[in-house]
Amino acid sequence: MSSPQSKTTKGIAGGITTALAWGGMFAVARSAYDHLDPFHLTAARFTLGALIFLVLLALREGKRAFSFDGQLGKLWLLGTVGFAGFNLLTYVGLQSMPAQSSSLVVATMPLVTVLVLWARTGKAPAPVALGFVVLALLGLTIVLGNGNPLSVFSGGLGKGGLLTLLGVICWVVYTTSAGQFPEWSPLRYTALSCLPGTVSIVVITAVSQAAGWVGSYGVSDYADAWWQILYVAVPATAVAILTWNIAIRNLGPSNGVLFINLVPITAFVVSAFQGHAPTGAELTGICLVVLSLVGANVAARRHAARVAAAAAVPARV
Repeated sequence: MSSPQSKTTKGIAGGITTALAWGGMFAVARSAYDHLDPFHLTAARFTLGALIFLVLLALREGKRAFSFDGQLGKLWLLGTVGFAGFNLLTYVGLQSMPAQSSSLVVATMPLVTVLVLWARTGKAPAPVALGFVVLALLGLTIVLGNGNPLSVFSGGLGKGGLLTLLGVICWVVYTTSAGQFPEWSPLRYTALSCLPGTVSIVVITAVSQAAGWVGSYGVSDYADAWWQILYVAVPATAVAILTWNIAIRNLGPSNGVLFINLVPITAFVVSAFQGHAPTGAELTGICLVVLSLVGANVAARRHAARVAAAAAVPARV
């Protein structure tokens, strides 16, 4: 069994990896819309991503891990809600809003997670956990609002923002449901939920195409978007979703989800390398996000230490 410190280290590494991989996903996905619509891009992304997950599962855990243990129905529902719901809604929303704004809406995930867990368990979140979530969100709005947190909301979320927010709720439901499979590794949960979720994505895309809601594309269209498909399927799916589930499993949903705040920050860093000089307001916002992440994980470590210490004390007769 892993020590609390080892689990925390794995969780932090997983969260950072996911944030880095997802940081450039919005801009890359949007650039693919010159060749494919969101439905076909999502179908291509997860067809390739699911295959990678299944190969990794076979190599790592063998044939036995491919058993659904009577949970196929539940996994199909969760995979559809998580993979189809989050990605289709987010990618469709991205058509009508800037990538930066989309990343901000996705960054509300920690708040949504706290609310979902509160509704699911009936237990109010600890004030310190809620405080770090709010602090991280404040830092993000300062960055994206260039010093004025309210400016990012002044125009309203719009249709794209509302679709993205609904997608965030879907992903949080999927993420927080991983605890229903405590005996499964993060890889097994990811692979066996992604497979039926991908089937749902392909079916939804085919039905939408047959109904004339989306266009029809040939091999040349997919070939023109090859590097975007490769990016969203490998770093942003096969790597990022697996490391995301590792972070959630080892840190817990409330703490692991905080790393989503690094996604728009990653996009900002990329723009800085492209010649954008950071302002004082942007640096202030970044510091607040980093502080919230560090604070949340320090608090998690102290809580784990207290639990371990309490368990080590022999009960008095």
